[in-house]
Amino acid sequence: MTPLRQRRRARSWQIATALLVIGICAGQIAAQIPASTYAARRTAAIRRLGADLLVVPARGAFAEADQRGFVQAPDFQYLTGLEELVGSVLVLDGATSSTTLFVVPPGPRRSVGTLAPGADTAQSLQFSDVLPIGALESWLRQRFVERQQANVYVASADARGAVEAPPPMARSLVRWEVWLTALGAARVRPGAAILSPLRDVKADSELAILRRVAIASRDAALAGMRAVAPDRWEHDAELAVVNSCMGTGARGVSFWPWTLSGPNATLPSMRKSFVAYDHLDRRMRTGELVRIDVGCQIDHYMGDVGRTVPVSGRFTSGQREAWDILIAGYRAGLAAIKHEVSVSFVYDAALAEIRRRAASLETPEGRNAAAILLAPAGRNLWSIHGVGLDDAEGAPDVLSAGMVVAYEPMFMVDGDAFYLEDMLAITREGYELLTPGLPYTAREIEAAMSKRR
Repeated sequence: MTPLRQRRRARSWQIATALLVIGICAGQIAAQIPASTYAARRTAAIRRLGADLLVVPARGAFAEADQRGFVQAPDFQYLTGLEELVGSVLVLDGATSSTTLFVVPPGPRRSVGTLAPGADTAQSLQFSDVLPIGALESWLRQRFVERQQANVYVASADARGAVEAPPPMARSLVRWEVWLTALGAARVRPGAAILSPLRDVKADSELAILRRVAIASRDAALAGMRAVAPDRWEHDAELAVVNSCMGTGARGVSFWPWTLSGPNATLPSMRKSFVAYDHLDRRMRTGELVRIDVGCQIDHYMGDVGRTVPVSGRFTSGQREAWDILIAGYRAGLAAIKHEVSVSFVYDAALAEIRRRAASLETPEGRNAAAILLAPAGRNLWSIHGVGLDDAEGAPDVLSAGMVVAYEPMFMVDGDAFYLEDMLAITREGYELLTPGLPYTAREIEAAMSKRR
């Protein structure tokens, strides 16, 4: 090893050690929501378990060097509030109504992302017990011996993992299933069956945070729109989004912004951003449209909003008709949203308005847009999904008061991709628009872009 490489390695070790020593105590619960709320959530989950077990892993690794900060596994965050624990596992036992947290104890080279096991920690954090992680296997084996048909629900810590097999490379639920079955579990099921109904309906404390998230995300979307211009790179608009989120006091972004232009915004090209080293970065060209799909993150809660804008600042006549027919349908769908209304009913209301207006369209792109939207597969790319500790946390079939959702239709026609998205809080009478002030029609979007930098 050369002297230069030796110095670099020594410096890297010094930085890593400093990061471990400087960290905040992982045992402290995020101050925005009281510890009693997390305890109540655990109790609600236990009521749904019957005699089964629920295993909820924390993140298993520190943040990477290219991440701005550590993000806890959403289900673990929801049930514990322990935002800095790494390598921990919460187990809820429905048969005994117990809550046991298994943690990595502090050590000389591991001073952050840890928690001291013991009765004092359990009492202060309102768990039945806090044990070292090394006790997890024997603890589970004993439960499986005692209950010959014990079922286990597992909350995945990497729910978006794409690889299903082989088990060592598969997403966390598959790996847990292999391990738990070997220990004696009768059946392993996804934890979403237990936790999604609880997470879907937001408490007042969550809604207060999500209102802030939505306004920050709205402002970031406007910043991204106004950074779009011919011959600029997509990353220029992405950086405008990130800077806007940070400027509003947000922790950062919910996900790296999608400011995808022209062919990048169409399917399947758009999905290549998940594996592209440069996030499909390209120069934006006059005549193209740009998908602005963004969200800010505050106190672990995430936003998801967006619009479609023309690179030049002006839609073509065909793009204008295609966009405005989507907006007309979108608004008709909005008018149908309220408690106990099905998502299908919302979509049907939107398509009925598009059908009513289709005969008046004059441009080839506008008429093609209506034909695509009204075809049997016209709403296949539409989505109404939950928003909370994740930017997309489930797609309800029926809306309920207390849900916070993103309403997100999209389609493609003649090489152009169209998409928009708002955040809504569902009420008994209708909805609360959490992202007011975003433009809708082509005229409104052009006016908003006229203020661009």
